[in-house]
Amino acid sequence: MADALGLPTPKDAPWDFWALRNVNLSLKRGERVGLIGRNGAGKSTLLKLIAGLIRPSNGSLRVSGRVTALMEMGTGFHPDLTGAQNLRASLAYLGVTGRAADKKADEITEFAELGDFIHHPFRIYSAGMQARLTFAVATSVDPDILIVDEILGVGDAYFSIKAAARMKDLTRNGATLLLVSHDRASVQMMCSRAAWIDRGRVAAERDTLTLCKSYMSAIRLREDARLKVAETGTSL
Repeated sequence: MADALGLPTPKDAPWDFWALRNVNLSLKRGERVGLIGRNGAGKSTLLKLIAGLIRPSNGSLRVSGRVTALMEMGTGFHPDLTGAQNLRASLAYLGVTGRAADKKADEITEFAELGDFIHHPFRIYSAGMQARLTFAVATSVDPDILIVDEILGVGDAYFSIKAAARMKDLTRNGATLLLVSHDRASVQMMCSRAAWIDRGRVAAERDTLTLCKSYMSAIRLREDARLKVAETGTSL
């Protein structure tokens, strides 16, 4: 899977901004790993590197297998095409055609549970409906690595549970899951291990429950310090 990712520390320059620095992360086949951290910490950048959407400016990255990345709702879907037309186009892009595509299309339609809306333009879908179809299509062709970045946060509780079951099935069959979410309950339910990304670095990496507790303690300490500064006017 994503066997190694290393970004050695570059020479400092006052005008440079490094989204990730000194990151080393290994994922095993069938593992479910969560990424937690504040907005702007570097989580999405790390996912984009693994998905092949961007390249590291320094260091090395090795990824083995088919990567499916759910990072933005509706990516690759045409707003004026119907849900049915979009899922067919997506299957063709994934190399699924003929009778196999017919079968997959039926499975996707059933899983997404959009009813007659599957025959309406994608642009009229709510965020939750877009998430349903995007997830159903992406997980219809078994990936080796599944990357999910907050996309399920817009769905309802029913579909979130259904999607979680699908992701667990995929990992039981050998897929690796990398999940980013600000919902600690989701990370704890889905992932056995987690990494805390803070200011472009891996601040800690351990079992999910322990790490989430440490993360929340650190957040509370930072917030207490911020409030103290606001009250006294002193600097941290």
